[in-house]
Amino acid sequence: MPLVDELLDPVGDSRSSFLLDGQTVVLEDYLDVRPDRASEVAAALREQRLEAGPWFVLADGLIPGGEGLVRNLLAGRRTLQALRATPPPVLYCPDSFGHPAALPTLARGFDTAVVVLWRGYGGANAPDGDTAWWSAPAGDRVVLFHLTPSGYELAANLPSEPQAARARWARMRGELAGRATTGAALLLNGADHHARQPDLAGALAALRDAAAPDEVRASSLAEFARDLVRRSSDAPLPQLRGELRDSYGYTWTLQGTLASRAGQKRRYALRERELVRDVEPWAAIARFNGGASRRQLMNAAWRPVLLCQAHDTLCGTGVDPVARAMDARLESAAVQAAGLREDAILDLIGHDRDAARAPGERWRSILLLRNRAPRARSGVADVSLALKLADVPVGPGSSHVSLSAARAAGFLATRWPFGEPVQILDMAVVNELTEAPRFYPDNDAVVRFDAVAWVDHAEPYGVTAFEYPEHPRPEQTVPYPVVARGRSVSNGRISLRWDAAGRLTFEHLAAGRVIRSLLDWESRRDGGDLYTPSIRGRKLAPRLLGTRVLHPGPLRGVVEQRWRFAAKGERVDVAVRFLIDADGAHLRMHVVGENAARDHRLRLRVRTDVRDGITVADAAFGPVERAPAHGPDARMERRVHTAPLHRYVSQFAEQSGGGATLFADGLAEYESLKDGFAVTLLRAVGELSRSNLVERPGHAGWPAPTPDAQCQGPFECHLALLLHGARSSAVIDEIERVADDVLHPLVGETLRSALRVPGPVHGMALEGEGLALSAVKESEDGEWLVLRCVNLVNEEREGTWRVGRIAEDAQLARLDETPLEPLAVRGDAIAFRAPPRGVVTILVR
Repeated sequence: MPLVDELLDPVGDSRSSFLLDGQTVVLEDYLDVRPDRASEVAAALREQRLEAGPWFVLADGLIPGGEGLVRNLLAGRRTLQALRATPPPVLYCPDSFGHPAALPTLARGFDTAVVVLWRGYGGANAPDGDTAWWSAPAGDRVVLFHLTPSGYELAANLPSEPQAARARWARMRGELAGRATTGAALLLNGADHHARQPDLAGALAALRDAAAPDEVRASSLAEFARDLVRRSSDAPLPQLRGELRDSYGYTWTLQGTLASRAGQKRRYALRERELVRDVEPWAAIARFNGGASRRQLMNAAWRPVLLCQAHDTLCGTGVDPVARAMDARLESAAVQAAGLREDAILDLIGHDRDAARAPGERWRSILLLRNRAPRARSGVADVSLALKLADVPVGPGSSHVSLSAARAAGFLATRWPFGEPVQILDMAVVNELTEAPRFYPDNDAVVRFDAVAWVDHAEPYGVTAFEYPEHPRPEQTVPYPVVARGRSVSNGRISLRWDAAGRLTFEHLAAGRVIRSLLDWESRRDGGDLYTPSIRGRKLAPRLLGTRVLHPGPLRGVVEQRWRFAAKGERVDVAVRFLIDADGAHLRMHVVGENAARDHRLRLRVRTDVRDGITVADAAFGPVERAPAHGPDARMERRVHTAPLHRYVSQFAEQSGGGATLFADGLAEYESLKDGFAVTLLRAVGELSRSNLVERPGHAGWPAPTPDAQCQGPFECHLALLLHGARSSAVIDEIERVADDVLHPLVGETLRSALRVPGPVHGMALEGEGLALSAVKESEDGEWLVLRCVNLVNEEREGTWRVGRIAEDAQLARLDETPLEPLAVRGDAIAFRAPPRGVVTILVR
């Protein structure tokens, strides 16, 4: 608050522009405390005495998905629109630890032509100079301006004494002059946590005199960006493509942060993906079908997630209280997401909580099956089934209700006439509340079954209701059911076998591909900090405790292996459950562990039959090809060989024509090996920054103990392995479909208070090979349904959205939802063309 107070109440002539690090969250925080000064903040922004945005928070660029970054920019714009202001036309990214290949697409999608950055670019393979054209895979191009090796601190704390000013200018000019491609350079007078410099006017006057005949003048970031675009328009600038993760030898790149506080990064990915794929679409479809708008509530649910995007927070390079605050924000987002999803789905099926709450004796249990994909699907669904055992009174006079698992099992045996295939995996007796706005909750004891069921057909983004247990459905035929025999589980398409020593063999039966010794463990000592790993020799040796079949099928086969890593009082226990579903072509792995070791990195190595293949990894708005890390290690920082992991990473053999893809539900770091992949499950370290690392001599941040970053306690992840053909449009499409099946499987939940069985709900369908859903949401102004997809292939594609009801109007739009041109509407269908690797946004009403 004192910083903004000072900027609004300038002393003397210190009224030059002040940049809030390209983010608007500072303004929201300030106005929460000083709402009386909103008009003064608005005036300072319009006069460019104060600059903020376009980001809501200065985000990490490599860990969030493309839609997460879009929501960040939309939130930043909302803050400024409320103050009748606009951001500087610059994506300002001065300290992010690398930048996604799609960043130019994000910039252009928000009408921005300039990106300013520092880390991630400038290594030995980079062209000379501070300015270049940077193109995204989709072809969108921006002017990239690269800060000097000193970064955003180059002009901090300028001296006002003439001799000192001359000496300072000589040092700064030495960094600037040889790189000034267009003749213009940017001096940033400030740094992390710095307020405005005292006597800035005097310091600038001294610098102007010292710099003559070079010209130095006060500016704003917006003014610099406009000048840079003008100077660059006809300049023969170098051309760049792809992601930027190499500033080795120029400044610290800090790519080792991808596994710092790994579990927290996974929780972030789960929340972001849930909002994008399993909350926003249902809220938007409900609105499109005449329901209430929930866009303000969606913005509120996004806010805690966006606060986690701040690059030091999400990277894990903060002290423990910062990490604990992130945990609380993610928990808040999870609760809000669950409530918004439930409300939207009940709207879609026409369920009135108040009307249903009163006549409890008329309740009918229904299973609400939902398909979280833009295509029709069949397959095994994860369902939660609940049957009432007894009323549980609450309040004075209530008595104890005795329930037991044995009674629940007997209840199941006598009252479960399901005709369709259902396989029970687990069950428990729990208390369950049925709530309504105008009543106290109704509390019942229920037996809840975790189960899987076969589904023949589920509509794209649809909800289908099934009544039970009174109305059985005809028995269905399940293709490729799972069978367990001895030391093997198979569905006729893939199989998993193991020998007496627990060594696993995975086989793709139709292709005749066999992978022996499927998994290896790697436990290594890590003497690093939260910025940089320092990996040394073996830490703990794995010991197999046993292999057993938990579920033999027919819908799901589950094999469990338990491992223990122990030495000198330290221990890690891990269980890996291997899942094969009926008709499935991929092997899933659920890893659950308990860490009681310190200064330790644990990785799971998944072997494939692809040797020395090309690596293609999922990233923001589509996958990128990644070559092995190369180049000399610089004295200031050793190169790491790990890379960012989004939903999946693939290897394609150049000679044999085969490929393999590993899917992950949120772990952020992988390494591509000669015969497979290594994923980092956890990296346990106890210091924010150490100065004595050979990998990075010097402190990357202030030294501080971070005992929570030792990641003691539980950890988990979900992985899956798919064997497929050579890289082609069809295989790219197959990988995307399996990503949906792994990360967004068919799910069903019980609604016990239904008064009727509602008809099916049809949502949005996306047609077109190689096209992947990116977003279905309500527009920022509440006037449109926003549909966005990404073309994953390097060829133009024709696509069609089908919205399930007559559409009145459709517009092609930018990422920021600005309409560009009308599109033809034929009934419920909107056809479009997607350019190679293009991101296509369509507004519908």
